[in-house]
Amino acid sequence: MNLFYSLILPFLAFFPSFEKDQLVNIDESVTWIGIDYSEAKFVGSAGFTDPSDLPRFLLEWNDFVITEPDKYDVKKALGVPSVTIDLAFTYARNKEIDTEAMVQEEDFKLSKEEVEAVAKSYDLSKISGTAAMLVAECYNKKRLEGSHWLVLIDAQTSEILSAERFVEKLGGFGLRNYWARTIYELFESNAKAIKKKK
Repeated sequence: MNLFYSLILPFLAFFPSFEKDQLVNIDESVTWIGIDYSEAKFVGSAGFTDPSDLPRFLLEWNDFVITEPDKYDVKKALGVPSVTIDLAFTYARNKEIDTEAMVQEEDFKLSKEEVEAVAKSYDLSKISGTAAMLVAECYNKKRLEGSHWLVLIDAQTSEILSAERFVEKLGGFGLRNYWARTIYELFESNAKAIKKKK
């Protein structure tokens, strides 16, 4: 295997529709910008009895990649040797959210176009290479599942390189850990998919 193929193959897992002869040149530099909750909904008011407390949880769910890096391992999840963590982008966006309006009874789903619009709304021009993020979709207490989109972005051009939806089950004690489980399971699912395709 030549040097080009050995460098590029780890990234092919992000492009399930691409065959090996349809290679995409991606910079090895990856920056994780966190979880965007700006379009997310929390379904089932019985599971979210105090919406005014949600801003704290939005911060803590984002922070797990820093506070528990061995468990919430971004490098492993993305299949890359190193990752820069810069959560300032999603911190700022999530602070603007009216969390009272996030709780509803109806199920909720984002289209791929809506997810890509969220990702493209960030000015990532100061980042080199690829930006990676989660766009939170729905934390559904009724279905006992949480959904996110894993998005890869060319930081210089804002081109969406990949957007994949994950639906994961819940687990753990307390509201924070209960829903954080979906993030952990997403990381594990993507890491396994990458390992299988290598």
